[in-house]
Order: sequence, then structure tokens, then C-alpha cells
Amino acid sequence: MPRPPKPSTWVSTRRYLLDRRRRPAVVLGLLALVGIVAFGVYAVVDGPPPTVEAVVVFKAETTDAQKEAVRAACPTVGGAVQEPRDDNDLASTRAYPLRYNLTAASSSDRAKIFECVNAQAGVTGITMETAGQ
Repeated sequence: MPRPPKPSTWVSTRRYLLDRRRRPAVVLGLLALVGIVAFGVYAVVDGPPPTVEAVVVFKAETTDAQKEAVRAACPTVGGAVQEPRDDNDLASTRAYPLRYNLTAASSSDRAKIFECVNAQAGVTGITMETAGQ
């Protein structure tokens, strides 16, 4: 007598998930999945926008006076806002004392800041950081 055909993967998975003994775990898993999807939709649609920051990188031999000269020569331009100097004494603050918040800056504002900063003595370049994505 021949054996009955083996059920497809979908049929056996459906049977497995609909078994009464697994119902609490399946319901809990579905609730978790719905929560994750809902949070993802919220984060994309109604969450806060990411913060974009530009950090000016100086050469190792650049003096504090040169760094202050760059700060004075390249002020806020449109939506590219120069952030105030940090009051702490961290090594990272001393190495990278000049930052710009570019979250609301247009491409033109960014280009003006980059052009101004890169033209100054002692500057290696600018790095961009995006937080909150």
C-alpha cells in the first residue's frame, strides 16, 4: 500500500502554528511583530529628523590662535549654524573645537561653509556626522 503524499512546507507550517499548544507563543510573536512594524512606521513618518553635524579637522600642529581665527573667519551662514565652544576640557574638544549644525542648511549654505573653512590655514578638512537615523 503506498504512503500518502507528504504535505507541503506551507501546510505543515500552518498546522504547526495553529496547534492549540502553541497558540500563546504565536499570538505573542504576532503582537511583537505588529509593535515593531508600528514603531518603524512612526520613526519614519513622525519621528524627529536626523541631526547633521560638520566637524572641522585641524592639522596636529595648528595652534589655538589659528583655530580661533577659523572660528571668527567662518561664522554662521544661513542654516549652517556654528555651534558654541564647549566648556569642558576633553581631548576631543581640544582637537575638534569647531562644529557646525547643518540640519537646516541648504546645499548652498553647506558649500559656503566648506569653502570658507577649507581656505583657512591649519585645516585638514571637514567630516560629516549624522545622528538619530
